[in-house]
Amino acid sequence: MFFAIMHDIRFNKYTRILVTIVLTVAIIFSSALLPVQAAVQTAYPSSVQPIVNPLQVYSYTRMSADLQALSARYPRLIKLGSAGKSEYGRSLFMVDVGHGPAVIMLNGSHHAREWMTTIVLMRLIEEMAVQYEKNSIVSGGLRARDLLDRVTFRIVPMVNPDGVTLQQFGLSAFPEADRANLIYMNNGSRDFKRWKANAKGIDLNRQYPANWGGIANAANRPTYMNYKGAQPLQAKEAKAMYDLALAVKPEISLAYHTSGEIVYWNFHTHPANYSRDYSFASAYAKLTGYSLVAPQPNPSGGGFSDWFIQQFGRPALTPELGVAAGSTHVPLSQWNRIWRQHKDTLWMIAEKGYGLWLKRQPAAQWTKEVRLLADEKGYQFPELRSKSAGIVYKGSYQTLRQKGDWLEISSPAGSGWISSRAVITGPFEKPMNLAVSLTEQVVHYETPIATEPSPSKLQTQTAIVLERWDGWLLVEAVESMIWIREADLPADALTTISEEETQEGTEIPSSDATTSVETEADSGSVPVNS
Repeated sequence: MFFAIMHDIRFNKYTRILVTIVLTVAIIFSSALLPVQAAVQTAYPSSVQPIVNPLQVYSYTRMSADLQALSARYPRLIKLGSAGKSEYGRSLFMVDVGHGPAVIMLNGSHHAREWMTTIVLMRLIEEMAVQYEKNSIVSGGLRARDLLDRVTFRIVPMVNPDGVTLQQFGLSAFPEADRANLIYMNNGSRDFKRWKANAKGIDLNRQYPANWGGIANAANRPTYMNYKGAQPLQAKEAKAMYDLALAVKPEISLAYHTSGEIVYWNFHTHPANYSRDYSFASAYAKLTGYSLVAPQPNPSGGGFSDWFIQQFGRPALTPELGVAAGSTHVPLSQWNRIWRQHKDTLWMIAEKGYGLWLKRQPAAQWTKEVRLLADEKGYQFPELRSKSAGIVYKGSYQTLRQKGDWLEISSPAGSGWISSRAVITGPFEKPMNLAVSLTEQVVHYETPIATEPSPSKLQTQTAIVLERWDGWLLVEAVESMIWIREADLPADALTTISEEETQEGTEIPSSDATTSVETEADSGSVPVNS
């Protein structure tokens, strides 16, 4: 194309030289951007543009807007909260991704100049949401929903928003009255690119009560780095993270830092946990290509991961992202490399975290009548990588045992284990000769655990009520099986009909696969698709 342009346009010699230079630079520049743009776009269908743009100075304000947009686009999966406030009153945004009982804690930007970690966490949040919506196969045959319905990632993308803001924008982002002290803590410099501490001059990753008294190379006053504070948890940000971890007791924690492409994983780790923690760290290192830091006999403490390992006796990693960048932030030019190294790590982390949680759950006898609200894959054992026991169709079942969020159910075809994520527990009342008058205005749901009403409209009809459960009615409508809250119905909507009318029922189209599955399941069988 470039040569065609030069051939078709008649320029003098000097103009042609100038145009040649300009177009060549443009081609080189656009070619350099293509891999970066491709990395941003890969996980998304062409009709859906990503929310998080990693190719920018990623500020607290930008992060806040992106979090709101992500929670609005993916309300079923992403929930926003706050772990507390910074010293300057900025919210320490907390993001829950997933629905499961096993909690995994991720955090970034303990250090101000290390805001590349915030970008990684924000992209991981969006990646999880995209793959959950698509129900992609993500990790050795496991599906995104199978993992994210069993774990919850609790993420604080920016622990140190004041420090990040100072590092990125300097004095202009802070009150006039505080600027002289900020310059003093920065050793007289107005250039804050090397800043690591919070905006009060305390290094947040030296604030945790893990050998705090023995921290090496500590500064003796508030400054841009290495001041551990007058006491542990003095800084509001560190205290908020400490309280959050104690409240949820995560299975695993990762505190992301930069730079150096290494992984800290051991802090006086108990010998009984050494093999387990080394295996987890090695799996992470294999995916990223990072090197594990060998355990030291007298490591300097005070870090979040140091405290987490000591407090809970569970695995924690401190990855140092990116090629060593010196006393400043990792440049955005490293984004492609860092994202390639990390985009698949979260699925391994999820599986490891869930496995640790499940291992602690006892298997106990549990005999209940339950209703399965959606088809589930059956397993021979309560493990995600157990051999399949076929498809268990939605319907009524008796349970035998429970282990964590798994249920063993019985049927004439045998027993098998299923997830309890789409199960409600009886007793269920089966009313005789009860019908309900339905109109287009009746609010109805696909299941009684759905968070939003069904958008479909009902035609005017009289439908049979099959079950009552906890204020809900399971109704056999013409369109499909639906659930209605009794409280949403008019007082005269429920009527008693004759036995002949009940037997006639409401005809369900034979092409409705969901209905045929429901009927088969209600008969007590568990079809197995080998």
